[in-house]
Amino acid sequence: MAKKKNMQNSLFEWAYTNRKMGSKTADILKSVGEVNKLLDSVGKKKK
Repeated sequence: MAKKKNMQNSLFEWAYTNRKMGSKTADILKSVGEVNKLLDSVGKKKK
């Protein structure tokens, strides 16, 4: 029972953090996508 409670607490903490950081994460992923497009247009290949 203790493991289940710890798992629930961890999931709730993750969900809360994910919700709080969601917009920042989306901005970072958008920036990474733009950099990849720029590198592709210049002719560089991703590692």
